[in-house]
Amino acid sequence: MLTLPISIDWWIGELRRHGASEVDQYEAKLRSFRGNDQKIFELIAEARAALLFLKNGLDVTMQDRPDLRLGLNGETIYAEVKHYNEKATDRRDAAAMTAAPFEFIQVGSVIDDEGKHGWQQMCSTAIKKEPQYASGFPNILVFVNHSDALDLHLRSAVNEFDDNVLKAGAASPLRKLGGMMILKTHQSVGWHAANVEFCYTSYALHPPNRYFVQVMRLGQLA
Repeated sequence: MLTLPISIDWWIGELRRHGASEVDQYEAKLRSFRGNDQKIFELIAEARAALLFLKNGLDVTMQDRPDLRLGLNGETIYAEVKHYNEKATDRRDAAAMTAAPFEFIQVGSVIDDEGKHGWQQMCSTAIKKEPQYASGFPNILVFVNHSDALDLHLRSAVNEFDDNVLKAGAASPLRKLGGMMILKTHQSVGWHAANVEFCYTSYALHPPNRYFVQVMRLGQLA
């Protein structure tokens, strides 16, 4: 949920300062939603992901379908970006912890509000975005996440996605997706005290180069 005013100028300036390409078309897309702060906030997810990659030494081109083209040592990976808002579950958990600061609190589940577990939602997003993935290249899906309720769900989401690929068969276009990444915007995620986590899918036609992935994950952008 949007809580602060957003400066388009700041984000565009940072992208240009760090060397992103095709920033003009991305800026035009943001400004086309002037007056709709929530939509701009969601689209800024592409800039958040792009800046992480730029600061790790990758070449980044802003585009549509998929959102980002990443380059390193002559190799190319395409990244589609999905923004996840803070959820009602997060707000209830925060209120419960505030009310009992010295006790263990049982956190809620998004299934109570949204009818699906977090990992099911992430898998559904990966499937829905299949038309966005580029053919003939490695593709990744980046979740820019503002919800504590989705922490630790990435591996389960990838496992569910792999099951769907198996059911769909060898010819499935879902095999274009080579991995999923989660970027937590304000704290660590997973078991390694980093706010970036990456998981490979199992049946990709073009799996991402492991060195490329290692470089993508090096820095942290909170």
